[in-house]
Amino acid sequence: MDPKLVARRVSLAALALAALVPAAVACGDKKPANNASASFSLGGDDAGTNAQQCPPGQMCPPPPVNNCPPGQQCPPPGQCPPGQQCPPPQGSASAAPLGSVFTTDPNQLAQLLAAIAQGAQAQLGPMGVGDPVELGVKAAAAKYAPGMSPEGQMAKGNLAEGGHLAFVVNMDANHCYTVVAFGAGIADVGLNLLMPPYTVLSAQDNLTGPTAVIGPSPKPLCPIIPMAVPYKVDIYSRKGAGPVGAQVYSKPK
Repeated sequence: MDPKLVARRVSLAALALAALVPAAVACGDKKPANNASASFSLGGDDAGTNAQQCPPGQMCPPPPVNNCPPGQQCPPPGQCPPGQQCPPPQGSASAAPLGSVFTTDPNQLAQLLAAIAQGAQAQLGPMGVGDPVELGVKAAAAKYAPGMSPEGQMAKGNLAEGGHLAFVVNMDANHCYTVVAFGAGIADVGLNLLMPPYTVLSAQDNLTGPTAVIGPSPKPLCPIIPMAVPYKVDIYSRKGAGPVGAQVYSKPK
């Protein structure tokens, strides 16, 4: 055989063998080059660093909703951002009135709240002897708050017709309360109880005459919020003018 022809055939066989070896290696190697896993980027070009890693063959869960200001870390669930007051949960006990509320007309309620906000502060002092206002309060307490003790000092002042006086008293979940007011020479005294921030009525009296009572026995005001809450007591004159006083009474639950 021609030596040149033999050499050409050997060269062609060597080239064919060289081409088959990588293919065989690729077919025989069943291992993937990398352990791939499904992932996606939550934004931007930093998919390799901030990508959400998901199990192979499973969809990734939706990313959490972030309503926090940029650059600030969200507080844990159930906590409020520093320096901000948590809003009361819907249907919570903090939104429920302690007693009966009779002013429900929106216009009348707005006028009443505006008058309360502009009212004066009552003077707090101990009960005395012989004062007609204090005698009236004590007589009413014997009827409407039997077995209860005075909570703090008596609130006093002078009211013109349509005028308002206010003071603040802490009420907690360990006690029940009754508020008694009396006006000497005032034909009709009224009482309102407001919860913070003092734009919501929590209870009102519905008596006619110089005596006003919120939470009369046997249905006193019994808070259930597990902390002391500073309620505002508003004393006002529906008709008449003169000196007036109010005292909060309490008893353990």
